Amino acid sequence: MADEPIRKPRIEQGLMPPESPAVESLEETETGVDAEAPAQEVEIQEEAPEPVRQEVAAQAPEPAPVAAQVVPQKDRLSQEIESVLQEDLTDIYLKMPPGKQKQFAAKGEETAGKIKKLMTKAKINARKVFGLIRDWLKIIPGVNKFFLEQEAKIKTDKLLLVAEEEKRHGSQEIA
Repeated sequence: MADEPIRKPRIEQGLMPPESPAVESLEETETGVDAEAPAQEVEIQEEAPEPVRQEVAAQAPEPAPVAAQVVPQKDRLSQEIESVLQEDLTDIYLKMPPGKQKQFAAKGEETAGKIKKLMTKAKINARKVFGLIRDWLKIIPGVNKFFLEQEAKIKTDKLLLVAEEEKRHGSQEIA
């Protein structure tokens, strides 16, 4: 009996007042606790009045439609491309105004998709990859031309290594 959890009766508002003798006898029979016991040992949970529940329900945000919540899983190649493109740009991105951030993110997604298409071809055109990255980085306000070229070159080289690794990985699966 000592190992059993203490059941706490739930009093519905309007059915029984908390001071009712029926509540005391209920506490005594179900919990084995004397009705004179301190309040901290036996707690009675009361439900909130109806107007409060309606007010809280009205303030709760409605869930988004299911279609908006479904995010397609990206394959490994897409994730690697995006991680290379995002590398070393977190501080720059956070300093951008919100409108530019949205534009930069949208163009980045578009660029990643185009780069993935280029990488799935038999021969990768590094100039096209470089051009896509450079055009994407031009969105950054006040960017230095030399920084832009250098960053685009570094990212292109990394992406070419990822593409080479992907081709090697893909040929091992076939064999």
